[in-house]
Amino acid sequence: MSNAKQDTRDWSVAWKNPFVIAWVVILVIVLSVNFFMVSMAIVTNPGLVVDDYYEQGKHMDEILAEQKRMEKIGWQLNVNLPILTESKADEVKLSVVDKEGNPIDVEKAILYYYRPSDRNLDGQITMKKMDGMGQYEQTITLPLKGKWDLIMEVTKGDIRINVGRSIMVQDPE
Repeated sequence: MSNAKQDTRDWSVAWKNPFVIAWVVILVIVLSVNFFMVSMAIVTNPGLVVDDYYEQGKHMDEILAEQKRMEKIGWQLNVNLPILTESKADEVKLSVVDKEGNPIDVEKAILYYYRPSDRNLDGQITMKKMDGMGQYEQTITLPLKGKWDLIMEVTKGDIRINVGRSIMVQDPE
């Protein structure tokens, strides 16, 4: 009287089992995605590379001492930086003042710009002296939108002061 259909499937061969097939397919997908991501990371991202990391690490105490000396001198670098747009020339202005706010003329003022993702775009521009004492300006054009690091450095005699900041260059609209 039993009208129930008899299960005739043979589960003794693993490759005929749908659960085994599903697990193998999932494993192959996961390994393929991981291989793709690792290969893309190796091929596309140069990352930030410092060629002489060991030498820079040995001089870290000198860098910290220089920072303390800069704080003691008390010079201030006031950078007037507009919102930069990709491939558009903009004026960057700098004023250098001492602790009391008096302008200071320096021998050299340089703006270094770094693209964290591509060292081939790194560069520097020398600031031109303006009419006022301690006033400098220069035109800058950054070729790509995105994150850039800027370091403004001024030198007078054996005194070298720098200030850095990260900026985002906008998309031209």
